Amino acid sequence: MSIQQRPAVERVQPPKTPYRLVNRVMRGLLSSPRRARGVGRHLMLLHVTGRKTGRSLVFPVAYRTLEDGRLLVLTNSGWRVNLRGRSDVAVTLLGERRKAGAELIEDPQTVAQLYRDLIEAVGHEKAGRRMGIRINVPRTPTLDELATAATRDGLSVLYLDLDSRSPGAQPPIR
Repeated sequence: MSIQQRPAVERVQPPKTPYRLVNRVMRGLLSSPRRARGVGRHLMLLHVTGRKTGRSLVFPVAYRTLEDGRLLVLTNSGWRVNLRGRSDVAVTLLGERRKAGAELIEDPQTVAQLYRDLIEAVGHEKAGRRMGIRINVPRTPTLDELATAATRDGLSVLYLDLDSRSPGAQPPIR
């Protein structure tokens, strides 16, 4: 009998039924400026149009504000394919809907470097939970381990440039 070893980094898949309920509640909370005050500092709604169906899709996502004002979203969710080659989306940030340009990064080497930089900034002990991944080694994963996870699990990075003409421009969150 062989014991299968877990990879150094792997995607975390939450249970579907409770996750659907939580997403429904979060969409309600994040859609109002008053209700989004607390949780909206780290979560927002991403509005995407389905590339095959044309349906309007809304997803609660965690984000970080970068020094240059762009928003960074880490994802391994299936909805990301709707953003390949697309540039226009909308976000509801702190209860206000705004236009944004989206750039999806799926190149495993680029994704690995970005994930590694964030893991090192937060520390590998805390990074997994914050980034939607599971780190199964007692150290920062190597670039090769992260690139393998990006290829195997679809880890990707989404940059969002908020339309500067939209109301409520936000300063960087640290």
